[in-house]
Amino acid sequence: MRNQVAIRMSGVAKMYKVFPSRVQNFLDAIGLPPLLSTGRKRYKEFWALRGIDLELPAGSRVGILGRNGAGKSTLLKLITGNIPVTEGHIEVHGTIQALLEAGAGFHPEFTGYENIHAALTFQGVTSAQMKATVEDIVAFTELGDFLTQPYRTYSAGMQARLAFATATAVSPEILIIDEMLGAGDAYFLSKSADRIRQLVMGGATVLLVSHSLDQIVKLCDQAIWIERGRVACRGTSLEVVKEYERYIRYLDNERLQAKNKLVCETRSHAVQVNPADEKVELRFAIPRGLECDISKVVLVGEDSEQAMVHVGDAQDGDMSQRAYVDLEGEHWSEPRVQEGVCFRRLAHPTASLSFGSVICRVFHPSTTELYRCRVTYKAHGTGLVSLIIFWKGAIRGRYDLPLHESSWGVHELALPVLEMSDSSAKETFAAQDSLVQSDGRSISRWPGDGQLRIESVHLLNEEEKEQAVFVVESRMMVRLNFMARGAGTYDIIPVAVLFRLDGVLVSTHIGKPESLQLNEGEKKTLSLDYGHVMLGNGNYVFSVALYRKLSSLDASEVYDLLDRSYEFCVVGNPPLENGLIRHQTTWTLL
Repeated sequence: MRNQVAIRMSGVAKMYKVFPSRVQNFLDAIGLPPLLSTGRKRYKEFWALRGIDLELPAGSRVGILGRNGAGKSTLLKLITGNIPVTEGHIEVHGTIQALLEAGAGFHPEFTGYENIHAALTFQGVTSAQMKATVEDIVAFTELGDFLTQPYRTYSAGMQARLAFATATAVSPEILIIDEMLGAGDAYFLSKSADRIRQLVMGGATVLLVSHSLDQIVKLCDQAIWIERGRVACRGTSLEVVKEYERYIRYLDNERLQAKNKLVCETRSHAVQVNPADEKVELRFAIPRGLECDISKVVLVGEDSEQAMVHVGDAQDGDMSQRAYVDLEGEHWSEPRVQEGVCFRRLAHPTASLSFGSVICRVFHPSTTELYRCRVTYKAHGTGLVSLIIFWKGAIRGRYDLPLHESSWGVHELALPVLEMSDSSAKETFAAQDSLVQSDGRSISRWPGDGQLRIESVHLLNEEEKEQAVFVVESRMMVRLNFMARGAGTYDIIPVAVLFRLDGVLVSTHIGKPESLQLNEGEKKTLSLDYGHVMLGNGNYVFSVALYRKLSSLDASEVYDLLDRSYEFCVVGNPPLENGLIRHQTTWTLL
C-alpha cells in the first residue's frame, strides 16, 4: 500500500479572475460577455498557486504549513475537487474525507445525534453498521448530553470534536484536515493523534494544514511549506518546521530592529511604538520601440535581502507581501512563462513611454544604510531601460540599465542613501518627539542631570551583528554608546534592567563603577555581555541607565535613563521546558 501514490500533482496552478466591479464578475460567472467590450481582457489575473509538483505516497502523514494567504487552502480545494485547476494535472487515488471548516455539512438547528446520522448516511454507512459507529463517535467526543442539543449551541472546540470524530469514524482512504484541530484542547489533540495513527496504520493518507508547528511535528512525518503560491521547502516535519521558524524569526527580527530604531528617534516606550513599513517604489520606464521582460527584482540592504518579488510568478501582485508588482494603471502584461522562467513584459503600442512599478516595503528605512537593487531582465529593440527610485513622494535617483537581448541578464546598482533631506520628513520626526513629551504619555528618557547622554543602544549576536530575535542558548550582547556634554571627571555605574513585555521584572545587571576623564562631546562605549540567553520564549525589553550614584534608599543620582526601550524576542524552547528563566540543572539518582 505504501508504494502506491495517493496524490500526484504535476505543474498545478490556480488563477483567479479579478474584475473591476461586481457587475463584471457576475457577467463572467453566468457566461455573458463584459459590458462595452473592447476586445481586451476586463479582468486581472491573480495566480494563487503555480508550478506545484508533488507526489504523496499512500499511508503518509503530511503537514502543510505557511503564512496566511500563502495558498494552503487553495491547494486543498484543488485536491478535493472543490475548484478546478487552471494549469497542470491532479491524480487522486482513493476516496477523500475533507474537514475544511468547522461545521461544514452540519445543520445548526439539528442536534448532535441528528447531524451524526445524516453525515454517516452520506458516507454510506449501512443501518447494520450505524449503531456501533454512532457509539464510537459518542465515546470519542465525550460530549454526553450535549449531543441532544442543537449544533449551533456548541463551542468551537465541541464542534471540532464532533466534526473530527464523525469524519474519521469510517476510515477514509485520504483524510484532509484544514485548521480543524486548532480549536481543540491538549486532551483532544492527543486523542486525535492516536486516531490519526490508527488511520495511517490502516493505509489512510493524511493531509493536515495547521498554524500550530507543534501539531505538525507531532502528527506528521513529512511536511510541505507553501510560501507565496510555491513550494518553498519539503522534507521531514522537523526539518521543514525548523526552516519555516528560521524564516519567521528573520521577519520578526527585521520588525523589532526597526522598532528599536524608531524608539530612539521618537523617545517613546517600546510598547508604545508600532513601526509601519514604508514603500520604496522602483519604477521602470520603457520607450516606444523597446520591449522589456522583467523576471525578478530584489532590494538588498547592507546585510541581507530586504524584499524580493518573482515578477510574473504566483501572487506577484499581492500587496500584503514585502515586495509586489503594482498592477494598477501600469503597462505590465499578464504573467508569462518561457522555458520555465516567469516574467511580465513592459511594452505599450501607443504610449511614448511604458511604465511598470515594483513596490518594496521596508520597515523604517535607514537614513544611512546603503541599499542596492538587483534586477533580472531581458530587453528587445532600441532605446534604454530606465529605473527611477521614488521614496516619500520624491524622486531619489534615476539610472539607465544596459540591454540584455539574447538571454536573461542580472544587473545590480547602488541606490542613493534614503536621507531625510526634505524638510517635511524632518518635521515629522520633530512633531513625533514633541507629541511624546507634551501629551501626557510617559516617555522613555527619565529626568537626569544630562551631563552624560545615552546616544544609542544595540543588541548584538555573537558575531557582533545587530539582532532582535535570539534562539535560546545563543549569545547576546548589549552595546551602549554615550557622550559627555561637558568636560570633567565622571563617576559612572552602568545599569541594565530586563523586563518581560507584560512588565514582570526578570533581572538586574549592575556594572562596576568607573571613573572617566572626558572632554566635551567625547563619546565612549559600554558593553554588557549577557552570555548565553537562558530565557523562556517571548518578548522582553531592556531599560539602560548611567548612574553617578546608586543606592537602595532612593538617594541615587542618574545621568541618563532610557526606560524599557529596547525590545527583543526569544524563541527555541521546547513546550515542556518553557518558563521565565531556563536554569542549567542536572538530575542525579542517589
